[in-house]
Amino acid sequence: MAEDIFFKLLSRQLAGEATEKELQQLKKMIDADPELKKVYLSFHATESEISEEELSKAEQAFALHSLKMHLHVPAAPARHLGKGKNRQRILLASAALLLIFTIFMLLFSPFGSNTALKSQVVTKKGSKTMVKLPDGSSVWVNADSRLQYADNFKGKLREVWLDGEAFFDVKKDPAHPFIIHTDKINIKVLGTAFNVKSYPKDQVIETSLIRGRIEVSFNDRPSENIILRPNEKLTVRKDQSEPDNAEAENTPKIKLDNLLRLNAQNQVVETAWMDNKIAFSNCPMSDIAVMLERRFDINVEFKDQEVMKYRYTGIFNDESINDILKIMKITKPFNYKLNGKKLTITN
Repeated sequence: MAEDIFFKLLSRQLAGEATEKELQQLKKMIDADPELKKVYLSFHATESEISEEELSKAEQAFALHSLKMHLHVPAAPARHLGKGKNRQRILLASAALLLIFTIFMLLFSPFGSNTALKSQVVTKKGSKTMVKLPDGSSVWVNADSRLQYADNFKGKLREVWLDGEAFFDVKKDPAHPFIIHTDKINIKVLGTAFNVKSYPKDQVIETSLIRGRIEVSFNDRPSENIILRPNEKLTVRKDQSEPDNAEAENTPKIKLDNLLRLNAQNQVVETAWMDNKIAFSNCPMSDIAVMLERRFDINVEFKDQEVMKYRYTGIFNDESINDILKIMKITKPFNYKLNGKKLTITN
């Protein structure tokens, strides 16, 4: 129903998660339907009466909740009203439910006033950063990533949410397990150092353990878990359905390997980015292109599908993108053209 779409878009706008396309869709719905516009304006009028501090806390609580579930507005019971009045009352009632729900999350959510979700670290392509969490744990956040966490860890769990890639060095506190949430898996930690790679656009999620011990569970199968030990890497294919190409068909849905190491310095491939390096081992050009996009803030376009399947092994320190491509060409030739922030690769 149009009303369901409207309230979903409205909730995403209030949570600050709506995309530009969703905001445009919401505007079109408001412009085309006077009743939806009235609900929209009445809700925002109510919102403007809340103090700035209260509004900030409410938005934080709602944003946290929207990370975990979709908003479901219960259907109103049938009543003998005129069609127009019935729809208007249902819309206004739904808007009231949305406001009440937000306030409820503020007052009763474990991430309420004491543990509000206040902190968010966002890195752009070509950059990375390090952040200290409230418990003293350290997190190195790689390019094009987002890390969210509470400004304190009061409670039984220390929880963070990750979109992208980060390396965690977690303070030991067995009484308060450390949990990392991604879109497909959750990682439970007692005290350890490990890397998590979970970019929304990637087809796989990787968890690499350097030291300690972690437990990985699956959002769709919470009763199942896998224990990782030092120098192990878990790879989970996001799409659990049957693959639609030959290369994906050879990729297991869940795979446990040892960490990859290169050169005399015993460099771990999975954490090379922390030392400002780019490292890969028998990696297809399509995956390397994604690494280059995030490292150098560029867009890569392939004109030949065959080149995407070329595989390379290498480690690079402070080389420019041109130097990296020239060295790779020696192993298996290809052509490329770099124009501003657009890299075109051909056979």
